[in-house]
Amino acid sequence: MTYQVLLGWPSKVPWWLRSVAILILLCLTPRAKSLDHSQCIAPLGMESGDIKDSAISASSSFEDSTVGPHNARVRVDQHGGAWCPKNMIEKETKEWLEIDLGSVHSLTAVESQGRFGNGQGVEFTEAYVIEYYRPRLRKWVRYRTKKEKEVLDANTNTYLAVKNELNPVILAQKIRFHPFSNFKRTICMRVEVYGCSYHEGVVSYSMPQGDERGNEYHFYDWTYDGDRIGNRLINGLGCLTDGDHGPDDFKLNYYAKDRGWVGWKKSSTREMIEIEFEFDDVREFHHVHIYTNNQFTREVAVFKEAKVMFSIGGSIFPGDPAIFVPIEDRIFEQPRNVSVKLHRRVGKYVKIQLYFASKWIMISEVAFESSLARGN
Repeated sequence: MTYQVLLGWPSKVPWWLRSVAILILLCLTPRAKSLDHSQCIAPLGMESGDIKDSAISASSSFEDSTVGPHNARVRVDQHGGAWCPKNMIEKETKEWLEIDLGSVHSLTAVESQGRFGNGQGVEFTEAYVIEYYRPRLRKWVRYRTKKEKEVLDANTNTYLAVKNELNPVILAQKIRFHPFSNFKRTICMRVEVYGCSYHEGVVSYSMPQGDERGNEYHFYDWTYDGDRIGNRLINGLGCLTDGDHGPDDFKLNYYAKDRGWVGWKKSSTREMIEIEFEFDDVREFHHVHIYTNNQFTREVAVFKEAKVMFSIGGSIFPGDPAIFVPIEDRIFEQPRNVSVKLHRRVGKYVKIQLYFASKWIMISEVAFESSLARGN
């Protein structure tokens, strides 16, 4: 059963029967999301050698053949036993170890290890900072956890590997490890990265930044990694494509930077919110799933109408939009996926307009079903 079916029901259908249908729909419909973290946990190839030496580089090496970047493979004790930068490390060090994955990947964890060197090594790094790059960003971005932590804890000896889960996940083609220390010291390190190839196709989305609700609630896209021009976010990805859903109650144990909802307030000059998605290539679109809040007793409701437009070049969105009007639900406050059929429309850019049904719109995830377009 879908919202489209419910919308087509005759008006004479009793309200209680509609309510039962909506409840069944909420219970049975899975939470569509752009990333599935549970299936994205494999090592990407530092230890196994799937990541070739040519894809690993560094700012410097103490001696390239023995402790060059190609030796920075976790649980592999070869040559000098690790990568060791030429200079000692401190807070403002510029040394880095870089891995080029060849294409954009979802990175869910990173791992580090010191230089064992057949029992002769004494060097390891106690902490490091991560930077990442993907082509649409056109810049290196410093990674921060959802708790705003930049410096990740690393090793306390030369032989045990330490793994850090990444929350939020990183979408990147290249990743850099910057060893960090509060005092000057010599370090060496070996690493691994975990994740999977990214096939969703979204390279960026642009939209207005979320709004504040009083002094306590800030419904911003806190993890957005693109540029900010005034109140507008451009060229990046963030909360709407990270695979994490906001809680059923947006006020429950609220922590402003870790709740997963982006929200906008209706005003006299704003009747809708517009989000534009850019994809890696021209695609044929089947559905878009929008995970939305419906706490109507707190003036948050599913949008009253969605319009979806398509473009090849990004400047002109020709043709009639795909339009969908969800059935109003003033009974159940659970968040839900609203699925919009896109009828195999073709484009590289997709613009979604969401019209207010109440004072607030809050969404947490936008996931597309699409395939590469065939023919010219």
